[in-house]
Amino acid sequence: MTSVTDRPRIAVLISGRGSNLQSIIDATRSGALGATIAVVISNRAEAPGLARAREAGIEALFLSPREYPDRDAYDRALAQALRERDVVLVCLAGFMRLVGQPLLEAFPHRILNIHPSLLPSFRGLHAQQQALDHGVRMTGATVHVVTPDLDAGPIVMQAAVPVLAGDTVESLAARILVEEHRIYPLAIAAVLIGRQPPDPPAQCPASALAASVPFEASDAIRIVELRSAAGDTTRELRKRFPRSSIALFDDRFNVASLDWWDAMRRADLVVAPFVMPALTDAKKQYLYKAIGDRVSARGGVLVLDRVDGSSSPLLHQLMWLKHAGFAHVDCAWLVGGLAVFGGFTPRAAVSESPPPAGS
Repeated sequence: MTSVTDRPRIAVLISGRGSNLQSIIDATRSGALGATIAVVISNRAEAPGLARAREAGIEALFLSPREYPDRDAYDRALAQALRERDVVLVCLAGFMRLVGQPLLEAFPHRILNIHPSLLPSFRGLHAQQQALDHGVRMTGATVHVVTPDLDAGPIVMQAAVPVLAGDTVESLAARILVEEHRIYPLAIAAVLIGRQPPDPPAQCPASALAASVPFEASDAIRIVELRSAAGDTTRELRKRFPRSSIALFDDRFNVASLDWWDAMRRADLVVAPFVMPALTDAKKQYLYKAIGDRVSARGGVLVLDRVDGSSSPLLHQLMWLKHAGFAHVDCAWLVGGLAVFGGFTPRAAVSESPPPAGS
C-alpha cells in the first residue's frame, strides 16, 4: 500500500475561490485520488482559494506578476517554485493567466486545465455564454493537457451537460461546475497512473463500457449487442451482470435490417461497439431514434467508439442522443480518442413498427 509520503506531488494554480481546488482536496482526503497537494499558488493575493488551502493544511503562495518584468520571467519563477517542491503534475483550476513556454518546457505534457465546454467547441473566455449564444442543446466540461494553443491540447476527460430551456449563464455554469468537480480528480488520477482511474473501473475500453451501465450487478437485464460474435465487451458484460441475457446477431450489423429492430423491443441495454464508422450521420441519428423508441422505460444505449478529430464528433453524437429523446445523456469514459457514451431513460413510448430506414 502506498503511504501518503510516497504519493505523487501535485500543485494547483488558482486565481479565485478555488471550488475545483476543493474537489481535489476532498479527493485526496478520501483516497479517491492517490496524490498529495504540495502547494497551491495564486497570481492574486486576495484569491479565496488561498485561505481554503491553508485551512486544509496545504502550503499556499501568492506569486505577484508585478514583481517580474514579463510573462516569461513570471513563468520561470512559477516553474522554480514548483520544482523546489518536487511537483510532478500542475493543475490549473481557474488560473486566469495564459501559460507561457518556460512553464510548458518545465512540465511537458504535465499541466492540466479544466474548461467549461465540450472542447473543441467554445474555447476561451465566457464558454457558457458562447453555448447559449449558439443555441446548442448540449455543452459540458473538459479536462485537457495544456499546450501553447489556447484550449487545444489533448483531451483527458469530458462530461456532457444539457442546456435547458430558460437557462442563464449562471444556471448553466452551476450545472457544469458540478461535473467539473466530479471529473477533475478522476482526470488527474488518470494522468498520474497512465490509465483511466478505478472510478469508474476502466482498465480497458470493454471494462469501461461495462462499468458505465447504470444497473445493479444482480439485475436480470436484457442486453442487445450490435455485433455478430462475442468479444471483450460481451465477456465484460457477462462478468459484471451474470443474470443478464445478451442477444448477438448472425451477420454484421446492418441498420436497415429488421432483425435488430425486433430484438431491441423492451431491451434494457443496447450496446454498439465500433459500429459507428460504417454509418452515415443520418443512419446514426436514425439508429438512436429507433433505440429510444424500442428499449424499456429504464433502458438505453451505450456506444464504444473512436471520437478523435477536430469537428467535435462526440458533441454531435451526444446531441443526436438528446434529440432522440434520451433523458440522461453523458460521456462516461474518454481516453486516447476512445470513448464510451450513451443515453438512458428515453421519453418516447415503445414503438410497434419500424420507421423508414435512414439514408
